[in-house]
Amino acid sequence: MSTVQCRNCGSFFNASRSSCPYCGTMNKRGAYAEFRMKISSLIDSMLGLKENVEKSVSRIVLSSLLRSMIFIAVIIGIAFAFSRTAQVNYRNDPKYDQQAYEEITWMNDNLAKLNEAYESGDMKAVEKLYYQQPNAVRTWSRYPSYALKLGYQKIKGEDRFDAYRFQRMLHLIFKPEIFTGYNGMNRVDEAEYEEMRDDLIAELEERGYSLSELEEIYEKCTDSYGYVDSDLLKEYVKEG
Repeated sequence: MSTVQCRNCGSFFNASRSSCPYCGTMNKRGAYAEFRMKISSLIDSMLGLKENVEKSVSRIVLSSLLRSMIFIAVIIGIAFAFSRTAQVNYRNDPKYDQQAYEEITWMNDNLAKLNEAYESGDMKAVEKLYYQQPNAVRTWSRYPSYALKLGYQKIKGEDRFDAYRFQRMLHLIFKPEIFTGYNGMNRVDEAEYEEMRDDLIAELEERGYSLSELEEIYEKCTDSYGYVDSDLLKEYVKEG
């Protein structure tokens, strides 16, 4: 099952959902699919009703009844569409406009600091700025590279080797989008990523894993969303 990134808060969630479970922003594709499912269910109900009453109701009465139910279905569809639109009307709210203004102003004031900290390799300084205005920093052109580098540094900063660290290493090697966000790898320097990836692979090879073995472990322990289950990894953790 595919995932999508919320255009408002940046969170990832199941693409079949009609709205973001974290901030409520409508997911058009999921909302449309839900609407079609409701209409399909209603039509199925109408067809079932037709089979039950066809024997006892004249064709004229049945035709009139079906037309009425189709009209009701259309009304329900229109009401559903308006209800979904109403859920995102908060974007026209003055509070939302004020929040957007504050984020833009903050970004203009701190963009130079973000770039300077990133270029000097001070990921902790970037992280502090991120926690001040996370939504604003997510719009930063270097955010995917920062998120990937921060993940890499935290992995390398741990001395122990357990299922949780192994999980994050496999994510960075085989599914770096977990760090960068959807389509974020398009904004990451490929050579920098390959260097991080090769370094983690080399460390794992020193522990006795081959690349083909890592690929096999990743396949066995990954769910349909591409996330590695750290509990399943426990039996593959090699000591030493």
